[in-house]
Amino acid sequence: MKKGRCLVFTVITFVSLLSTGYTGNAGELKNNANAAKQLEMIRKNLSSLSEMKFADAKKYYEEALKELNTLTGKYAETEEALEAKFYIGAVYSEMRNFDEAIKCFDAVLKQEEMHRNFRARTLYFKAKALLAKGDLAKAKETVSELRLIEPRAADSFGSELSGMVRIGAEAPTFNVMDFKGNPVDLSKCKGNVVIIDFWATWCDPCIQEFPKVKKMYSRFKDKGVQFIGISLDDDIEDLRGFVNQEAIEWPQIFDGKRWRGEIPALYHIQSIPTMVVLDRESRVRYIGNDAENASQIVTTLLSESKELPLFR
Repeated sequence: MKKGRCLVFTVITFVSLLSTGYTGNAGELKNNANAAKQLEMIRKNLSSLSEMKFADAKKYYEEALKELNTLTGKYAETEEALEAKFYIGAVYSEMRNFDEAIKCFDAVLKQEEMHRNFRARTLYFKAKALLAKGDLAKAKETVSELRLIEPRAADSFGSELSGMVRIGAEAPTFNVMDFKGNPVDLSKCKGNVVIIDFWATWCDPCIQEFPKVKKMYSRFKDKGVQFIGISLDDDIEDLRGFVNQEAIEWPQIFDGKRWRGEIPALYHIQSIPTMVVLDRESRVRYIGNDAENASQIVTTLLSESKELPLFR
């Protein structure tokens, strides 16, 4: 299977922003030469991980987190400790732990006096984490704050914020063929709860989550729930092999265009795996990467009205 990363912005944004380093004044915080040397070494090591598969890089991210946390404790109340907290947030984003990432970015932003470039960089990463989490409202607030400091960086979020699918909004419809040539018309799914799963065989977190997805399918397939897979694979043979190996029964849509594919673009998908849950009226009720949370939403939706015949 081909190498790849699961965050759209990872390879370019993560490396380019980390490589800028911190060049500012954090109010009364002091510099520490030893901390600066350690931080620079950690930063270089993180930058070198950008092209690695997640499974291969994971242990290095975990080691970096330990080193960064040690640094923040040893050199508390220094500029380097504040920047290390930012890097912790960036690493958590890479590991798809967006809640912890946002907490770290918020902790950095509590520092009243800091260089505007550092604040802008932190706001930018916080907005990206919020978007990846599916929290459009808070992402917009963060981008608005970013715009006051660095308008050009804020403008880069234009298409993501204006067209992003929102909770409570009607889901964008599509009518395509799955990779086996069978029609998949979302409009005909109205009346059923729908789970749209964006994933790829090259995405290690997707493969790790797959047993939960398969369990969800077994649990809900006969209860008025329609599953649709959207594969971001490059090679149809990778998808076909995995589908056969795992005996996947629900339709899988493939066009070989990854993020530029029709449906990922339609739903403004920023990271995978991502699940989108629709209610019986085709309104978006959940966007995220937690199969257990998605299952709870589906259970709630099924209890809201009597079951209808499953669309096949």
